[in-house]
Parts: sequence; structure tokens; C-alpha cells
Amino acid sequence: MFDEINGNRWWLAKRNDLYQELFAFVSTLQSRQSYRTADNLKYARLYGNYDLSGLDVANYSRIETSYNTVNRVTLNIIQSMIDTVVSKITKNKPKATFLTSGGDFSLQSKAKKLTKFVEGQFENMDFYSKAVLAFTDACIFGTGAIKFFIKNGQLYAERVLIEEIKVDDIECYYAQPRQMHQEKHIHKDVLQQMFPKFEREIEVASNLGANGEQGSYVGSLKDMVKVIESWHLPSGPKAKDGKHSICVSNTTLFEENYHKEYFPFVFFRWNVRPVGFFGQGLAEQIQGLQLEINKTLRTIQVSMHLVSVPKLLVEASSKIVSSHLNNRIGGVIKYAGTPPTYAPLGGIPPELFSHVDKLFARAYEIAGISQLSAQSVKPAGLDSGKALRTFNDLETERFMSVAKRYEKTFLDSAEIIIDLAKDLYEKNPDLSVKSRDGKFVDTIKWKDVDMDADKYMMQIFPTSALSTSPAARLADVQDMLQAGFIGKEAAIGLLDFPDLEGTMDLLTSDNRNLEKMIETMMDEGKYFPPEPYQNLENAVRKVQQAYLMYRVRNAPEDRLELLRQYMEDCQTLLNKAKMPQPTPDELAQKLAAMGGADVPVGAVTEELEGAEPLPPMPEGMPPVEEQINEQEITEEPL
Repeated sequence: MFDEINGNRWWLAKRNDLYQELFAFVSTLQSRQSYRTADNLKYARLYGNYDLSGLDVANYSRIETSYNTVNRVTLNIIQSMIDTVVSKITKNKPKATFLTSGGDFSLQSKAKKLTKFVEGQFENMDFYSKAVLAFTDACIFGTGAIKFFIKNGQLYAERVLIEEIKVDDIECYYAQPRQMHQEKHIHKDVLQQMFPKFEREIEVASNLGANGEQGSYVGSLKDMVKVIESWHLPSGPKAKDGKHSICVSNTTLFEENYHKEYFPFVFFRWNVRPVGFFGQGLAEQIQGLQLEINKTLRTIQVSMHLVSVPKLLVEASSKIVSSHLNNRIGGVIKYAGTPPTYAPLGGIPPELFSHVDKLFARAYEIAGISQLSAQSVKPAGLDSGKALRTFNDLETERFMSVAKRYEKTFLDSAEIIIDLAKDLYEKNPDLSVKSRDGKFVDTIKWKDVDMDADKYMMQIFPTSALSTSPAARLADVQDMLQAGFIGKEAAIGLLDFPDLEGTMDLLTSDNRNLEKMIETMMDEGKYFPPEPYQNLENAVRKVQQAYLMYRVRNAPEDRLELLRQYMEDCQTLLNKAKMPQPTPDELAQKLAAMGGADVPVGAVTEELEGAEPLPPMPEGMPPVEEQINEQEITEEPL
């Protein structure tokens, strides 16, 4: 037997035996790590305020009993804090920026385009929305995951529920597993389209359990197939034991050698444990407080029902008809002896309510957020943009380590995208992606950005470091404008208010036109002459700054010449605009001196109105009249 010789080394099995060894090994992992499934189910219940029966496809949607519905959590601080934290951490879209180390202009241009290529892939994958879901999983379960894969010649990403990921705890002591498994249920029709050669095997496997036993599921659930996709990393640079396989319970659908040094996943963690692969979630950190709050609230509820319901005291010897004790308005109660009286209502100890408030506040302290943030309430007295920014900074420092881990996953994702793009390029030389650049859309080809990893380094930046609220954002921009860091046009562009988008497009069109023109001249070598309708002074200043920047970057001389030519042409148009314009009378006198004495002044004015002024004559040249007398007048310009 294979197990007796190689132990649990499923990756060394032959194809005919691989599915059996793999399913047996994953089944052993599940039985050894059943505590993880129990913990994940508990945290999902705490967050969702829903009494789930399980996290698998058979149990997650089961209906709650009426008892559990009545006795569910009434003050869910876990969900409140997780939703608040997710909105704070994920409000910015981290941007992977590629920088070169001492590279020439060609490498710098490639690095810039590579940044756009990765941005375009993020947009096509809808990666940012999937990252929010994965980070929410990290807050609930401790770890969230996103998977990258190639399908139909395109790159894709999907959020993976962490319960699907199986790793060996013994291998993961240092959080660096050598093998990883994903257990997923897929509809048999979809799987048969993916692997048409195994249509019959998939049809049979769709109704089998993990151990090959006939399943008891009914309805559409019997059409779901349990699939295990597994990876084993090479043991060394020259090792040949890397393996990637896809199996169902009765056959191996796919098998290949795996040479990469990473798994096609990125993982989000709320808090990193000292040892082990999986992280610690926010739900785990405050579950004790949540349970204590639930217990105290239950005590208050029972106490209210016992001592806070009005009751009538009736003396046993008094003659009172019980039916007279009703809720009729103006009713008459006949009695003999002692009249009935209401018993004084019992009071609930205020210490119970104070205890709940303390637990509630302590939970927010552990999470590092304020109750005002969870309620989207502005603190009293913080009216200025500067005060609000300071308040946000104080809260943000608490999440600095979490935010860095969140941003690090975007760098890891960019590295995986680049590596998979190289694999795609070998099969598709025309690989490209569309990337947005402000209001423009560029098509970035992989062959224009492909370069060795040792030629660049990556850094992560948020898409916007400004505040998000209109008042605070306006204060940020005003501070920079008053300090002289930016101009009026740049300040208007930074406001980025959706309701003013049309107006801002007009106000910033000059700058955006210049930036696009400079980028096209430097990347493609095409010259765009200036127009008299531009803000020529601003154009000279902008192009001069770009010229100096690209000169430091050792841009090719022919590209720098385009910028110099542009500045010279701008200066020529500026000089023409500054020349004094002759009056209509002066024009008429000059025309009369040239033989047109009978032409009316008004006709001359209409004919010459709006004519461009002549360029200044070089020093030492005779007047225009003498040149005309000495030369024969032709249709060609002088």
C-alpha cells in the first residue's frame, strides 16, 4: 500500500491512486481539526445573530426554531464593532506602485505602466470588493482568503470561505505550510463542462459522500459535487515533488507538476497568533464580553417580568368578586372589609444597568474604536476640519498594525498577478488590460511592462490620503492651498465632489489635457503643438517641470527635444500675443502707401480685422515698404 511506504505523502502517489490518498488525508485532517469547524461556527453565530446548524452546504440555511428566535442575542456588539472596523480599514483602496532602483527612462516607463497594468487587473477582477469580504471574514473567523486562478485565458479572483481551507497544524507551527487543500462543493453541470472527459465519473460522484458512501441528500443538493483541489510546494530549488491536483471522490480530474513557491491565495488576518497558520478574529477577542452582556440582559429581563408587573393585593377575608377586577374604564369594585390595593412595584438594581454599560464600553476599548464612530456621530465640540482630522488620526493609530497587514495583502496580490500574467503571456502574446487613468482609458500590453523582478520594487499607497467627509476634505485642501503647496486648479481637482463633477471637469480640463499630452509625447514620441486657446503660461510652467523631471530620469534625448520644442512654440505664441496691434488707421495708411489709396478705411478694417501680427523683423533689415519696392510682389509670403 502507498500509505505504508510513503506515509501521508499523497503528492507522490500515481494518478490512479491520487484521489484515494488525497481524500483519505483530508478526511484525517478534518477529524483531527474538528475544533476549527466548531470555533468558526460559533463566531459565525455571534456575528450573524443567527443560530446556524453548520457552515457546509447542507446546514447553513436551515430554519431556526421559534425558541432560538425568541432567545437570540439582543445587543450584538460583535457585529456593530466588526462592521465599524471594516468600514474604517477598507475605506481607502491601497495602490501597488512599482519603483525602479537606478533604472533608466525605459525601465521607469515600464514600471509606470506596470502600475497601471496591476490597477487594471484589480478593476477587472473586482478585487477591492472581494478584499472587503475577505477582511470581514478575518474579523469574524480570524483569517480571510482570496484565491487567484486562470480561466479562459483571463485572470480571476474569488473570495474563499476560510472553512474551505485545510492545512496540517503540525506543518503550520511557523505559519509556513508546505501543502494546502481547498474543499469546495460545485454543481455537477459546471464541473462536467470544466472536465468533459470525466462526465460519467462526475455524474456518479455527485451523489457520493466523502468516504464513497451513498449520500442521503435530496433535491438539488444531490447535484453538488465535493471537489478537493490541492497544492504541494517543491521541497527545494531542484526538487520535483511539487504537485497541483483536482480530485473528486472517485477519480482524479487534473494533475500537474507545481513549480511555484507560493500558494495562489492571499490571506487577511485581524490578529496574528504567536504560532500557527490561522489568525485571531475580533469576534474571538470580545466573545467573553458578549456572553456576559447576554447573561446580564437576561437577568434584567427576568427581573422585569417578576417584579415590574402591577399586582393587586386582596385580603383573604374581604368579600370581593374576582370578576370585578378588570380593566374596564370607570368600573365598580364591590368589597366588604379591606379594599384591594396595588402592590408597590419592585425596582431593578441600577448596578445591573451600570454593569452592561461598562461591558459595552470595555468591548469598544478592546476593539480600539469609539462608540461615536460605530453610531456615525460627530463628537461634540469638534467642528473644524482640523479637529476632526486629529480625532480620526488618534483612532487610526490603534489600527495601524491591522491596516499594514491589510495593505500587505495587496502587495502579495500584485506579485501573484504578475507571475500569472507571465504564464498567460506564453500562451497569448497579445495579453493586455484596460486601465483607467482619470477620465481616460488606456490599453496596457504585457509585452510593454514585462521586466525582471530584480529591476523594480513595490510600495503600497492609499488611493486618497485626504478625509472622506466633504467638510474635512475641504479643510484639507484649503490648508494645502494656503500653505502654497498646490495651485487653485490642483485644489479643485482634489475636492472630487460627485455633485460638482461636471463643473470640476471644466475647471481642471487644462491641467488634465497637459498631463495627457506630456505623457503621450514621452511614451509614444508623438508631438502635439500648443494652441493659442490654451493657458500658455501654465503650459510652459508644467512642461518645464516635466522636462526637468524626465531629464533627471535620463529620458531619451529625442523625447526631451519634444518638450523643448513645445516650450519654444508656446513662447512664440506668447510673444505674438504681447506685440502691439496696429490701429485700423495705421493699417489703411500702410495700404495706401502700397498703392491702395482708394480703398475705404472701413473695408480695410473689415478685411484685416483679426489678422495675426507680423513677427518682429531681424535687426538691420530695411522697412517693409522698401522690401516691397525692391521685390516683385508674388503670392508667396515674404
